[in-house]
Amino acid sequence: MKATMAATETRSMSERFASPWRDLGRAPTYQVPVVLGGFIAALAGIVTYALDIANASQVVVASAGVIYLIIFGAMGLIGYSVSKRNAQNGSTVAAIAGIALATLVGGTTGLFTGLLLLAGAVWGLATNS
Repeated sequence: MKATMAATETRSMSERFASPWRDLGRAPTYQVPVVLGGFIAALAGIVTYALDIANASQVVVASAGVIYLIIFGAMGLIGYSVSKRNAQNGSTVAAIAGIALATLVGGTTGLFTGLLLLAGAVWGLATNS
């Protein structure tokens, strides 16, 4: 009987939104730089593209740097998700995303987010070895 009640449990939108952030609070410390690096990279790519559209007053082609920020930021977040189940594999994915951000995107944003992802990945590998 409990199993069916748990399956039909309804949660408000704010509870569903807050749940992943509570999970982050219980996450091992080495995962925090991975989440921040991936989130900041993806957000910076989206905001940069939105500003490009606003400045041109029309839809414009996204630059390679913007596309790389979004893709490798999302890849960093995927690395965090994988590291919840397998820390070594998740750290490897985050490290690849960090190296790609630091080398392909460059600039302040790419270097900062890439090094943040890379630091979290190395920390995760060192902690779980």
